Amino acid sequence: MAKGETLRKGFRAKLARLLGSDGVLILPTVPDIAPLVSADEAELDDFRNRALRLLCLAGLSGFPQVSMPVAQREGAPLGLSLIGPKGSDKSLVRFAVKFERAARVRIA
Repeated sequence: MAKGETLRKGFRAKLARLLGSDGVLILPTVPDIAPLVSADEAELDDFRNRALRLLCLAGLSGFPQVSMPVAQREGAPLGLSLIGPKGSDKSLVRFAVKFERAARVRIA
């Protein structure tokens, strides 16, 4: 348990340095569209493992994350996630709203 907590604290510190007081990490929410219901167990495991690599960042760091649907592939939604520094919850949501509005204007 102590080794895991040490690793988590190190990760949190590195991400905090990367983000500073006002940075935003922009990344895909998941690696691709969800697998089909007919996918075999190996495909599901592969997707789950790749998705967890992206999804665990906010949970491990304790930093706020917002996910927004921004695109589609094969009729399925794809999202972008924004992760901000600790305590930036409100400003991250405000940034997400501005980001989404700007993206919508450029697409339209």
